[in-house]
Amino acid sequence: MGARTLMSAVALVVVLALVAVMAGVGCSDRAAQTLPGAAPPSTTIAAPGIARDSTPTPAPLSPQPPAPQPGATDGPWNHDLWVAYSGDGRSFGEAAHFVERAGVPCVIRDGADRLIAVFQWFPFDDADAFDQVAVAFSADAGTTWSSPARVTVAGFPATLMRPFDPTLVQLEDGRYRLYFTSNERTGGGRPAIYSAISSDAVAFTFEPGARFAPAAGTVDASVVRFGGAWHLYSHTTEANTGRGFHAISGDGLAFEELPMVEVGSGRQWIGNAVAQGETLRYYGSGRDGVWSATSADGSAWTLDAGWRLAGGDPSAAVLAGGEVMLVYVGPVREDAGPNPFRSPPP
Repeated sequence: MGARTLMSAVALVVVLALVAVMAGVGCSDRAAQTLPGAAPPSTTIAAPGIARDSTPTPAPLSPQPPAPQPGATDGPWNHDLWVAYSGDGRSFGEAAHFVERAGVPCVIRDGADRLIAVFQWFPFDDADAFDQVAVAFSADAGTTWSSPARVTVAGFPATLMRPFDPTLVQLEDGRYRLYFTSNERTGGGRPAIYSAISSDAVAFTFEPGARFAPAAGTVDASVVRFGGAWHLYSHTTEANTGRGFHAISGDGLAFEELPMVEVGSGRQWIGNAVAQGETLRYYGSGRDGVWSATSADGSAWTLDAGWRLAGGDPSAAVLAGGEVMLVYVGPVREDAGPNPFRSPPP
């Protein structure tokens, strides 16, 4: 997503146009325990101001925004991240702003009971951070968050495009692994999933090679620890077929491709999975908003009835009390405009 490779940009526009554990954590929740990790930065942003209770009433789906027209204002910098809460993971209460000018979120609850959110960031006041992966922390169950900070990836190959479509997991030893999409700058290489490792979820070191690289290319992976293995799901780049890539790994580095997962037309595997005990739930993007489905083995999926809310590219974390926090990409901003850092054509 973002001003990135054509395939990734197409994937984002499709989503927003059509709608808008446990050895480790991958856009999911983990039982609280003391593990090494960075303390949240001292600067905090205001609480999102979300009214929450343990049994929120379903929020009606808002009208879908019109499909973005080709041109200077259809970029992901014209969208914000929103957040909503649910007691059962299906009916969500009223949503509120989370991060301005951002996309492709992934939120996890780590072993120290912190929430960590990574996302593609498009701040208009920081050219160096524009269309880069950023991270924010919360030590109080999402009431307040640190200011977004751009992550760094040491040893990143000069031959690759910058990281995008971030997904974060926590390993058994307390370290964090960032999965992301990239592709070769030259030679027409297909986009694939790569990774980097970190002790603080801010400063990462590139891990050589691709984690998952199907022949046709893929973008926007979700990775989660479930049933003794790491499960990876990613987009096929074909809109609304209901089919997505699925691969598994014992170490989170070498993934074996399995038969595709399927949830029916009108949906795509652009989102994130979260483990809830012996059940895996995936929140994805679709023609009518955010959908969800459950699985007992990571391969066979059963759709939850209806749609969760209006939006796209969602990610959920299960809080300590069982409440589900869902972060997602909202509609086009009213002040949508061109990329401020790209010169107009002559």
